[in-house]
Amino acid sequence: MTSHTGSCLCGNIAWTFSGTPDAAYHCHCAMCRKAHGAAFGTYYFVPADRFSWTGSNDTLVAYESSPGVERAFCSKCGSMVPSGGERGESVAIPAGSHTHGPGASAHIFVASKAPWHRITDALPQYEEFSPSEEGTVIADRELPPRPDGVVARGSCLCGAVAFEVLEPFKVVHNCHCSRCRRARAAAFTTNGFTSADGVRFTRGEEHLRIYKPPEASRFTHAFCDRCGSGLPRINREHGYATIPLGALDDDPGQGPVDHIYVDDKADWYEIGDTLPCFPQGPG
Repeated sequence: MTSHTGSCLCGNIAWTFSGTPDAAYHCHCAMCRKAHGAAFGTYYFVPADRFSWTGSNDTLVAYESSPGVERAFCSKCGSMVPSGGERGESVAIPAGSHTHGPGASAHIFVASKAPWHRITDALPQYEEFSPSEEGTVIADRELPPRPDGVVARGSCLCGAVAFEVLEPFKVVHNCHCSRCRRARAAAFTTNGFTSADGVRFTRGEEHLRIYKPPEASRFTHAFCDRCGSGLPRINREHGYATIPLGALDDDPGQGPVDHIYVDDKADWYEIGDTLPCFPQGPG
């Protein structure tokens, strides 16, 4: 039976599972988008007896995103990590932490899909759960009118942190680099870039945490310390801000212009659109 290994960005939390998942979905619900700070979350569902932890796991924490449902993340680096399995149910494993592995079989919760993301593959699409699954559907949160002069508002999953984007994005990239995949635990991340003054936090900045891998020159992952959601990173030194579009509550009216670092792409995800692809950074 084939084994698959995964870990968070810092490597403190690690795991392995064997065989083929019972199910694998790309989930477009608002909670997955916020938790991962990405267009969607991809999850493997594996029986608990085919899953095991292999890391120290002393930085594993969890946030109850809905009644009885916890989303686990690493408190050091912010990566989403596996959760579930305690009561005999399947373990939900974020596929973005795996470079190699099986692909998803369907898109679920496409009724909540981000307006800036296009689904371009031929996989089945379901507005909510797949026909073989059942569960409680959490309605998307309604927002008051957007304030004048604000391009888009955003927040983390638990709502502790909120922010506003104050200028149009200079560029938006779909990034497939291994750091982005592990940090967001997603197939790729979609990041918009503004000036350093182009985003401001309106609530909960004290809950913002950052993690920079020791070998990185600029890459830094920002996340909420309560729920692990990906959040904007403001780089004052170099004069720009990086905003995960998955954290947005409003349609910014812009989407990605390309795919970058596709040499690092997870082999279980196929790029199906016609956007330019660059092996490393943008051309």
